[in-house]
Amino acid sequence: MRTYRIEIRLIQLSVFLSVLVVIAGFLGLWDNKDQGQAAAPPGQEEPAPALENTKIVAIGDSFTFGYPGNTENSWPAVLGQTSQIEVVNKGLKSQTAQDLYSRFDADVLAEKPGRVIIFVGNGDAIKEVPLETFQQHIKAMVEKAESNHIIPIIALPLPYTGVQNTIKEFREWESSYAKEKNILVLDFATVLMDADNVYLEGLLSKEANYPSKEGYKLMGEYVSRILD
Repeated sequence: MRTYRIEIRLIQLSVFLSVLVVIAGFLGLWDNKDQGQAAAPPGQEEPAPALENTKIVAIGDSFTFGYPGNTENSWPAVLGQTSQIEVVNKGLKSQTAQDLYSRFDADVLAEKPGRVIIFVGNGDAIKEVPLETFQQHIKAMVEKAESNHIIPIIALPLPYTGVQNTIKEFREWESSYAKEKNILVLDFATVLMDADNVYLEGLLSKEANYPSKEGYKLMGEYVSRILD
């Protein structure tokens, strides 16, 4: 009789353990509903999806055009060559943010790019455009880009002799705005100038305040690294 009771208890124990195994397996499958997909290791983010539309439009003033040289040696041209992607240069001389906004549909939206680099501010500072007006048109361009599924990128205006304080205000506001909107910022001064906003040797053209051909080359390579 005692042997029989021991056998019964062993059978009951086996059944209980089997039930636990089934429950544990069920819970494990429930936690991993996406079968065939391995979860990313803790602390490791999944890679961002590849950008389908790699075309870029660079809209700006003389610094985007490539003045005092030509567009063939501009930073957008260097960016296209370095990154092996299509980059359209829509830089024109003596432009303000309002000028860029007025031609945004024709020069950016019509090109159907995946990204747009907005590089302006020096013309506004020279023409004494109020900060509020500058802000208004930068925001309008960003909103227009986003509403058309184009990723906006903001390039900060370069320090410029005679309007340093105004440029500083523009740069500080754009940096803050871009952070708030989670927009990528480009700062060409980091590759062209020293801590005192003086052009590094060989990077300033004979036309004061503008980069040399080598300066524009470094600017294009800089953007390529940032966007890579």
